[in-house]
Formats: sequence, structure tokens, C-alpha cells
Amino acid sequence: MSKKKNQESNQDRTNAASGTGVNRRKKLSEFSLFGISCEGIDTAEVKRHLLYLIIIAIIAKFVIVFVTITVFHSFIDYFDFQYYLQGAVNIMQGQVPYADFGFDYPPLVFIPILLAFIPAILFNSAAAFILSFQFLMVICDVIIVICIYLIGLKLYNEKTAFVAAFLYATAFSVGYFVLTKYDAFPTSILMLAVLFTVYNRSIRGYISIVVGTLAKIFPGIALPFVAFYNAKSTSLRQEIISILKIGIPVAVILFVPVLIIKPGIIISYISGSLVRSDVYVNTATYTLYAYLHDVLNLGISVSTVSFLMYILMGLVLLFLLAIAYIEPKKDARFLIKLMAVSIFVVVFCMAYHSPQYVVWYTPFVCLLVADSLQGIILLYVTQAITYIEFPLSFGALYTNTSYASSAGTPGWYLALALFTVDIVAYLLLMYVAVNPTNTHIRMLLNRVSGKREKKTE
Repeated sequence: MSKKKNQESNQDRTNAASGTGVNRRKKLSEFSLFGISCEGIDTAEVKRHLLYLIIIAIIAKFVIVFVTITVFHSFIDYFDFQYYLQGAVNIMQGQVPYADFGFDYPPLVFIPILLAFIPAILFNSAAAFILSFQFLMVICDVIIVICIYLIGLKLYNEKTAFVAAFLYATAFSVGYFVLTKYDAFPTSILMLAVLFTVYNRSIRGYISIVVGTLAKIFPGIALPFVAFYNAKSTSLRQEIISILKIGIPVAVILFVPVLIIKPGIIISYISGSLVRSDVYVNTATYTLYAYLHDVLNLGISVSTVSFLMYILMGLVLLFLLAIAYIEPKKDARFLIKLMAVSIFVVVFCMAYHSPQYVVWYTPFVCLLVADSLQGIILLYVTQAITYIEFPLSFGALYTNTSYASSAGTPGWYLALALFTVDIVAYLLLMYVAVNPTNTHIRMLLNRVSGKREKKTE
């Protein structure tokens, strides 16, 4: 964030508070939404921005469908809808999820599934289920857009906050997955958690993280970083107590009955959903393996590369936790950076990868690059690359577990080039978004050396 924009935004708010600029002062007031209040803003402009953003987000989805089918003659991926629909049918037949039939996602996924199933019953139509589910995901997407804008008001002025939300609303690869997967649902809950946190509604933030984790696992990544952020005004001990007050009752309600009735359900869920042996070819893991094994002819296995990538993931996450602990400022922008990097590194290092995971961290990236022309350009470049990867190249260049062409052929090298460009582009995007320095490394080294000196004394 540039100092100039900060100064301009702060000057506007200072002028209003001090009584200068009568016309400006009349416009400034309080705006409330989702139980949080934004003070000292142009309420009329904020409402106008939100209306524009909602309209843009909805129109973008129609454009994505039209362009995908008509212009590129590609497809809208309905594969997961079959899985969701079958789960709803099983429940209607009296079966219990995880006990009578396996399901790859946490229990709260059934909220949008069962809501979308109501029109399917009324019209006796699978198409009604699909349209209803897409409608629900668009609502979740709109919630994400609104959250980005309101969080952006904590980082920037109204104009730049609008840019951040606009970037997400027009992120066309993300928009494609909003219409074809359910990831917008847990992502919207995570964004609400971050919104509540930066507006000092910590308990609501924790509740949202717990709820989001019960919809899909990844929102749980945010929990320690939010706890460190909140601890700046309380204490880490107090934040841990607050988390336990929320988490323990939820765990008792959800897991104790399962452990009593059929404890194997949890083991079955973990083994079927979280522990996967396949290495997908659209991952950094497989791309690195392809260079080492097939290009350089080194005798290294894909499992070894995968193991090293998970080690890298663990080290980066430990580093992020360490700097979250020692950082004295812990402002909203620092929290957004931690969210972006932590979720991205998990996605980047996983051996199992679905392209819709881009939905998870893109809202945070949009917030970080809203004041950077270079970052905005990189954002749209990565969106284009991801869209080319899926749906345009899927089946033609690769499937989940293999390239479509044999190693060493032009088609094989083309697929490798696509994923290489994808990886490099996203690493550049994250670098520009976060704009890292060696400050935290020096802080950590000083902490370590300081402890050693005390022990020596």
C-alpha cells in the first residue's frame, strides 16, 4: 500500500473529523452490514459501490458461461454436481452420511446440497438441482465480494477498496469454479471470519472459522493467525480460552455421538478424503518431478518429490506462525498477507490438486494487489492461465493423473510448459502481492540469538 494513498485517505477522514470541508463532512457517516460498522466513510458512495459490485459479479457469471461454451467451445463441468445430488438422494432414502455412505467433505456441505435439492424435488429435475446450487454459490460469491470491499475499507480508501472487490468479481477463472464447485461456500464463511476479525468482532470471527472448517478443511488454516492477531489487544492465553469455549462444545456435539455409535466413520473419512496417494499432474510436485525424472533423467521418484514438498509446506507454515507471533504491529494488512501465503503454500505443495482451489486464496490476493498495477496485471494473467488449464486444456493436454501425450513428445512438452508457466506466474503474483522483506528473518534470528545469550549467561 502506497504512503500517498494512505495520506490521502487519512487526510479526508481528518478533515471531516476536524470540521473542515462542510460538504464532505455531511457525506461522512456510519455504514453497517453483517453486524459490523464502518465509520467516517461516504455512505452513499459505499452503497453505490456495493450495488455496482453485485451487478458486475452476477453479470460476470453469465459472460463466463457464454464465452466458455460459445467462444471457446469448451464445457461447463457438471461432474461434482452428480456427486452432490447422489448424496442428497441417499439422505432422502434414510441413509446417514459417513455411516451408510462415504462422502469426501465435512458435514456442513450438506447445507447448500439439501437447499438445492428442494427445487429438484418440486420439479423432479436434476437440472433444477444444478441451477439452484449454482444460484446458492453465486450468493456466496456476492458475500465474498462484499467482504473484500468492507475489509478493503480497513486497508484503503473507498476507491481502492472498490478496485479490490472488482478484481475478484471479474476474476473469470474463479467465476468458472464458483459455478461448478461448492468452494465459494466455505470461502465466503472464511471471508466473513476475516471481516469480523479486522472489525474487532473476535468471537464471531472464531465461530465463522469453526463453521467454515466444518464446510471444508482449509478455513482452519486461518485459526492460529487470527488468534495471534486478536492477541495484540488481549493475550494469547485469553484467545486460546475463547477458541476452546467455541471449539469444545462443537466437538462434543459433532464427534462424541459419532465416537459412541460408530468410531470408524472418522477414520474412514480421514483415509478417504485427506490421505491421498495420487500425485496429480497439475501440481508443482509433479511438474518438478517431470523435470528431474524425464527431462534431466535423474532417478528420483515422484513420492520423494512429494515428501520434500510436504516438508517445504511444513517449514513455511512454521515460519509464518513464528512471524505472526513476533510481529509487533499485527495490523489488518499483515493478517491478510498471512492468510494469502498460508493458504497458497498449502495448495502449492499438495500432491493432490483441484483447479478450484484458486478460489480459496484469490480474495486475499485481490486485497493485496488493489493498489499495484503490476499486481493487477499479474492477477489477470494467472486467471487466464488457470482458465486455459481448466477447462480449455483438460482432456486435450492432460487428465488428473497423466499427460495426454507420452514423455518426450511435443504434446508432453506443451503440457509441461503450461504448468511451468502457471507455477512461475503464481509465484510472481504472490511475491508482488506480499512484497516480502528480510525484516522478519532478522527478527527471528535476533530472538534466537538473544535466547542463546541468556542461556550462556
